[in-house]
Amino acid sequence: MKNLAKKLSAIAALALFTAVPALADHHEAAEDRIDHWIGFRAGGNEPFWSLVFDDALMNIEHIGVFSAAAPRTRPEITLNGTVFMSRIEEGEERDFVVLVEDTLCSDSMSGMPFPKSVRVFVEGRHFSGCGGDTRSLLAGAEWRVTSLAGEDVPVSAGQLFQFDADGGMSGSGGCNRFTTSYELGEGIGFGPIAATRRACINPEISRLEGLLFTTLGTVISFEIGEDGMLTLFAEFGPVLTARR
Repeated sequence: MKNLAKKLSAIAALALFTAVPALADHHEAAEDRIDHWIGFRAGGNEPFWSLVFDDALMNIEHIGVFSAAAPRTRPEITLNGTVFMSRIEEGEERDFVVLVEDTLCSDSMSGMPFPKSVRVFVEGRHFSGCGGDTRSLLAGAEWRVTSLAGEDVPVSAGQLFQFDADGGMSGSGGCNRFTTSYELGEGIGFGPIAATRRACINPEISRLEGLLFTTLGTVISFEIGEDGMLTLFAEFGPVLTARR
């Protein structure tokens, strides 16, 4: 246990050594003062654990084993992400270190992708897993469909879609605009599609549009590759790929 404690202390020291202090600005913009870490969540499997940040504390629970909390300190920027270094104040003081790396992470059981890789060192234990909001990987810029049900989809087909952060998705099937909803759990699922009723002059684009709407209804999960490609899966395998 003493050797493990020394190892954790060394990791904590390394995290501080690689920290890059933020440049102070006496005219700091209001949006820069927003605390984006409130509500941050992370977790992992085998062992099962969860981490939650509130406005004052970092709270970890090793499911069925123990729970602990420590003051949420000012984050330090590192070469690969962010480190929070604190101490549990109850009883004998102990280190509580959270390393949040800006690398894609997939849940080891569900395969759900997350924007952050997270490691926690507390009470002589080391936990690793994923964290952040999965929706942030999807929302933002438009995705262009590149393949559908095993067929390549040309740029000229005009199949585009965009996720928002509130569970909505909208886009173009090639002829018609459409909207739907999406829900994240252990995977992803789409709700009923509402589309305009513009007639397609090009029968091939019309066929691809119908195939897109049908395919979305079969989707149960997704992944985002290191190259940024989004892949949607049905029960029998991949059914759609898209790029930004």
